[in-house]
Amino acid sequence: MTALATGGPAVRELSLGTLVTGAGRALSGLRLAYRVLGNVDAARDNGWILLFHALTGSADAEQWWGPLIGPGKPLDTSRHAIVTANLLGGCSGSTGPHEWALKHDEPFPELTPADLAAAHAGLLEHLGVERLALATGGSLGGMVALEWGRRSSVPVDRLVVFAAPAAASAQAIAWNTVQRMAIEADPAWRDGRYAPGTGPTAGLAAARALAMITYRTAAEFEARFGRSSSRTTGRFDVDHYLRRQGDKLVARFDAASYVALMRAMDLHDVGDRAAAARATGSRVRTVIGVGVDSDLLYAAGEVRGWTDAYRAVGVDARYREIISASGHDAFLIEWDQVARILEEP
Repeated sequence: MTALATGGPAVRELSLGTLVTGAGRALSGLRLAYRVLGNVDAARDNGWILLFHALTGSADAEQWWGPLIGPGKPLDTSRHAIVTANLLGGCSGSTGPHEWALKHDEPFPELTPADLAAAHAGLLEHLGVERLALATGGSLGGMVALEWGRRSSVPVDRLVVFAAPAAASAQAIAWNTVQRMAIEADPAWRDGRYAPGTGPTAGLAAARALAMITYRTAAEFEARFGRSSSRTTGRFDVDHYLRRQGDKLVARFDAASYVALMRAMDLHDVGDRAAAARATGSRVRTVIGVGVDSDLLYAAGEVRGWTDAYRAVGVDARYREIISASGHDAFLIEWDQVARILEEP
């Protein structure tokens, strides 16, 4: 285990043993980059907290859920230790497509949210985690959390899944397909085999701009931007915003990782709901599925559907809904509502 340079909590690396994917492929030489913050001693009595990040996140949970983390906050670092790993396939320290290409001739393997969840079992064993007070995440992180629920290596008090379905819909896959097409249309893509720093930045920026339309809503765009053209001469403000979001992602994320993790989202499917519920119920005390009323990407009804299916077979499963004009991204914006849900007993 080695430490990486960082300005926040230490980023550590864990070399995983062989990971056997759901497709039966045995993968070796993988590593997870992770962070631990909070009170490890208190966590032995009160339980740990396991967080899973969304598509372009990292192990630095304070970057995306910072207002919720700290002593006395919903993710209470005085009573618990919080562990977050960069998901396999990412580009923030864990094994991803570029590192894989240095050692293998074949493309980076297809991984599902179930595979991404399974990779955490060795991490928890390494840390000596015996119980989780909470496992949670949103969007892709919610998919991984849902899969963790039915395969957790330790008991879980509460599993809270934000803005994630039991299976990716055709519409959600379609949105991801168009994003991949934008990246693949960039000549710098080169089937994903490009040198670091030479990737398809234009394609990735366009993909991110498209994604932002699915993450937000028409009502929010109208309220924020309308038809104003105050920021850039000759461009509507919404045009300026989308281009800026694309540029910001290009500065911090890699296109090959983006494609790999989008593919994982497309492959998400817990299978038979009753079987998944029973497996989860044997490991998890309480499950909370959280939809967003204005979510265009993963509709609130999809979340309610699997929550109802879990409850139908006897699991303590509850459905909660965030009310917001911000769409899918509401779990990263509506802090008061998210906090109330995370604090439910």
